[in-house]
Amino acid sequence: MSIEKILSKIDEDSRAAVEAALERAGEDAAALSARYASRAEELGAGLKSRAGKKAAEEKRRLIVSEQLELRKAELVGKRGILSKLYDDARKNIASLSGDDYLALIRLLIVSRAISGSEEIVPAAGQTALLSSDFLSKLNGENPGGGKFTIAADEGTFEWGVVLREGRRTVDLSLGTVFDQVMDRIEPEVAAILFQL
Repeated sequence: MSIEKILSKIDEDSRAAVEAALERAGEDAAALSARYASRAEELGAGLKSRAGKKAAEEKRRLIVSEQLELRKAELVGKRGILSKLYDDARKNIASLSGDDYLALIRLLIVSRAISGSEEIVPAAGQTALLSSDFLSKLNGENPGGGKFTIAADEGTFEWGVVLREGRRTVDLSLGTVFDQVMDRIEPEVAAILFQL
């Protein structure tokens, strides 16, 4: 499977997951709003029976308090949906193996390498995956030719690689790459999710 197809598949799967999560979020938000709107109406009806200025002030205070609680509950629910979406995406990426894993690692290395002669520090227990065939393909894909090598030591991370050359390192471990992607797309996702 080519890198373009893999990336396209990951992009399609991610978009489908986001759309499904947003649809669920809309449904959850509507149900939550209906529940709290009903409660606010009950409180409003009870307060109307009270007389005078004190009753009017108490009504206003309780409605504002209920509206604040509703907003808090909606925010907690939406944050939970967003957190689950991120966790699911991280698990999907972490579960890549074999050719899919190696294709994504090659893509990350080629796109983030600075000199093309960095030493590649593999994740713990993954040195065997980075074979001489992998290295040949990687060096062939690097613009201007590559002189990548595999480090004798392994990293302490579970997925990905770190590129090392002298004192410079480029961290391509799952945690770091995922955090960078989330920092880039989170404002868009949050804007969509929180406008519901």
